[in-house]
Amino acid sequence: MAIIEFYVGLSASLKASLVIIGALMLGMVIIGQKVKKLEYTDVPSGIVLLSVQFVELVNNMMHDFFKKYWKQFTPFMFTIFVYLIFANTASLWGLTTPMSNISIAISFSVLAFSTIQLSALVIKNPIRRTKELMDPHPLFLPINLIGEISTPFAMGLRLFGNLLSGAIIGLIVYGLTSWAGILPGALIIHPIFDVFFGIIQAYVFLILLTIFLSMAIEE
Repeated sequence: MAIIEFYVGLSASLKASLVIIGALMLGMVIIGQKVKKLEYTDVPSGIVLLSVQFVELVNNMMHDFFKKYWKQFTPFMFTIFVYLIFANTASLWGLTTPMSNISIAISFSVLAFSTIQLSALVIKNPIRRTKELMDPHPLFLPINLIGEISTPFAMGLRLFGNLLSGAIIGLIVYGLTSWAGILPGALIIHPIFDVFFGIIQAYVFLILLTIFLSMAIEE
């Protein structure tokens, strides 16, 4: 009962986020079982084929950025990318877009910042990382720290701003056109803002996080 009461008390965007996470976990388990049953001579098809191709696409992308540590970071990047794709297109399934909630968007900023800094500290050790942040002179340390903090913060706000702006534009169009705007909105507005822009924003976040993380940990 406590869990149900906790869930009921959440905002619509947080509920949608939990639903998406649960659905993705279940989907990944099902697809994983199907892939596990494949023999080397089997030719995958359907959802298994799409999943294998998508994983291969992300692997190749990460390998281009992380020359040494791509195997360690690809599963993490893949998870974020898949979540953002479904989160940014959640309105297609009748859910509130999680990234329209500023707290969730900022949490992705915190996630990006923590991933970059902790990974750099572990891989390069604290002394080396501190020297990098003081480059080219120790007086530049405050400026470099501001840059390290502002970059992931801006990434989260980018997600929030783009998803919120799409929702606002949709509301304006529906408000101006009333019933006459339902069909154009369903055929034009939602495909553009919910599908195209949503997937683009997920891809942009992935690329930016990958670039900044690779710069922090790679030689």
